[in-house]
Formats: sequence, C-alpha cells, structure tokens
Amino acid sequence: MSENEITRDLRIAWHEAAHLTVGRTLGATYGGATIEENHDLGFSGLCWGPAFESRFAGEVSSVIEQIDELMPCDGDPRDDTAEIYQHVFTRVVELTAGSEAEKLHFGEAWEASDDRKQERQLAQLIFSTSQSADAFIAACALEARAILHRHADVIEALAAALVEHRTLDGAQIDDIISSTVVARQLAQERERRRIWQKIEASASNFKVEQHRA
Repeated sequence: MSENEITRDLRIAWHEAAHLTVGRTLGATYGGATIEENHDLGFSGLCWGPAFESRFAGEVSSVIEQIDELMPCDGDPRDDTAEIYQHVFTRVVELTAGSEAEKLHFGEAWEASDDRKQERQLAQLIFSTSQSADAFIAACALEARAILHRHADVIEALAAALVEHRTLDGAQIDDIISSTVVARQLAQERERRRIWQKIEASASNFKVEQHRA
C-alpha cells in the first residue's frame, strides 16, 4: 500500500469514526461502517443504520420535501413538530462531525459535498433564510467539536479499528466504544486514587511534623 493510500484510509477512517462517535453520543444506532470505496454508489466511506440503510449517503430529497410540508407556517403552533426540530439538530451535528474531525486531526478537511448538501436541506426545514441556516450549521459544528474533544479516545479507537479491519459491524462499533469508555473510567479512577493517596500522605507528614514541633 502506498503512502497516499495509507493517508487516504486514515483520513476517511477519522471522518467516519467521527460520525460514529458523535452519532452514538447523541443516541443514534448503527449497523456498520466502512472505509472501502464504492465508485458505483459514489462513496469513499460510509456509515449505515441497523436496517442497512445509509445514514449519510444521499438523503432522499422527496423525504425532505414530505417533512417540509408538515412544517408550521407563521402563526402555527410548533408543539407537533418539536421532534422534527430535535431530529434536525441531532442529524446536522452528526453530519458536521466528519469534517470537523478532519480539521482537528489534519488541519483541514476534504470536500464532503453530500454532508454539506444534507446539512443545508435539513437546516432549511426549520429556518427561513440562508443566513440563519448557516449560523445554525456553524453552531452544530461547534457542538460536534465539543463532543469530539470529550470523546477523543473513542474516535481514535474507532479510526484505528476501521484502518485495521476496513469494515465494522454494529456490534463491533459498540464493543469498541464500550471498552474505550471503560478504560477511560478505570484510568480516571486510578488517577483519583493516586491523588487521594498523595493527599493522605501529605496529611500524615503534616501530623508528624506538628507532633515533633
């Protein structure tokens, strides 16, 4: 494998791992993910849902149009569409995550035209101007970054597994996330105990010094 191919695989792995990390953080479920390129279907990497439906390749425009017909007009109550608003927020955060991870890890992101198209379609469901949609997408990207920072160990573990295995199923994805989180918690607990032992030792030394005085 050439150096260019290794770099390509690593970048795509980080992109897809970011979708998985942020998606699972926000409660999404996955059937799998791959970094195997498919020219016929037009993707270089892919995440899909538990029913083998793509989560990120080609949101069907007709579905967006059907949802758009349900959105309230000026003066209409919003209660019945609250779930749609929540769905849009969650999905756009997921969609921005791939490119945000590339920026964080590589300094810049490759073009992800399908992600950008879906972000725009979804944002336009709940915003009436391009400026407000842009601001919303930017806010979602910041939220994705925050999640990626909190779970940097998870995205790194998922990216490494994708590079090694190239395709992961849903069970493997969840196992990698779970084991990484458990390892983090154990490390945090060890660090807490180390700090507490240091505090106890300092307190003990202080008592000895006080007694001698």
